[in-house]
Amino acid sequence: RPVNRRPMSQGTRCHQLAEYVVYEAPFEMLADNPTAYLREEESVRLIASLPTSFDQTVPLDGRVGEYAAIARRRGNTWYIGVLGNWKPQDLRLDLSFLGTGNYHADVFRDGLNADRDATDYRHEQIDLTRGSSLPVHLAPGGGWVAVLHPF
Repeated sequence: RPVNRRPMSQGTRCHQLAEYVVYEAPFEMLADNPTAYLREEESVRLIASLPTSFDQTVPLDGRVGEYAAIARRRGNTWYIGVLGNWKPQDLRLDLSFLGTGNYHADVFRDGLNADRDATDYRHEQIDLTRGSSLPVHLAPGGGWVAVLHPF
């Protein structure tokens, strides 16, 4: 149904962002009034930076009907997406698939109130290595996405 003030969506903002990594679709799109994206420039920058094809895909973890975690590489940059079902979940991602060296991660995760406001998310930047593991919390209908650049 039309909701002009706060449009409904299937899943949280991070769920929607993670779909661009998890789903293999070379044609990406956004649906809404373009002025709506001015409020979340960092989300739009993430979507605009995603490649339309990848060099490598690594399944990280998953349970049918519960969650899926996928990593995709283009050049030396890794993209990780996690999609969850309608139950809150906590998991830990093993990063042993990464090459040697240090990585800078640009992370988008569900916010504290994402179960009540799907637009609530946190954007953070962290440094990590191949030996790191990342904690991931998924709100109901939640998601998590990160872009890892070597440095």
